[in-house]
Amino acid sequence: MKQLGLSLIMLLFVTLLSAQSSITFKIKNAGFTVPGSFSDFKTSIKYDKNLPRQAAFSGTVQVKSIDTDNKARDKHLRNEDFFEVDTYPEMSFQSTAVTVVSDKQLKVAGNLKIKKTTKKVVFDVMISEKNGKTVFDTELEINRRDFEVGGSSWTLANKLTLFLHIEQ
Repeated sequence: MKQLGLSLIMLLFVTLLSAQSSITFKIKNAGFTVPGSFSDFKTSIKYDKNLPRQAAFSGTVQVKSIDTDNKARDKHLRNEDFFEVDTYPEMSFQSTAVTVVSDKQLKVAGNLKIKKTTKKVVFDVMISEKNGKTVFDTELEINRRDFEVGGSSWTLANKLTLFLHIEQ
């Protein structure tokens, strides 16, 4: 019972942290860089600077929370041509290995699931301190077609960059 209460408190704490954290992206469309974000997400980071190899990272994103500052485009991205949010409401990530690069950088490997496809990804996480909090920043380039998000397009780039900024 005590563990369940602690888990609920941690979930609430992580949810509150999301307000100070962000998941954004950019992709080229018709030669222009289109920025966007996801406003509804939860992350779980287990990190002790004295035991960095034991770090673990996971998270889920509610795909319907996509925002590119264009309501018509966002609606199109939610439909069956792209994310199919009615069938696949969440994207998720779960780390499988963490390698220490330095006291301010980790290399994280894990499984990224978008729609029905899960792919192994590897990326660097930069660690810093801000106002007494530990901050984790990363940048990850993925190919949207690897996850069957949208089809072939002359105007929309296949590669996009995700940026995560998580404070805890």
